[in-house]
Amino acid sequence: MDLDEIKVVYTCWQCEVIVDEITDNPCIEGYGHIYVDNNHYFYPVLDDGKTIIRRSQLDDHKEGVVECIRDK
Repeated sequence: MDLDEIKVVYTCWQCEVIVDEITDNPCIEGYGHIYVDNNHYFYPVLDDGKTIIRRSQLDDHKEGVVECIRDK
């Protein structure tokens, strides 16, 4: 790879594995849509086309998996 070339990679929200192609990650199997954020993390999207599943800091200062409605 040329030093002037930038390669974009993606990170799974769940397993934190970095992949060249999102379809290479088993965490998204069974989901019809994928959302990629500005930091190149990818998340599965539920059938409604708006709800993503992601890890989040909860009110009790613990980390958990939540469903959230994306703005776009």
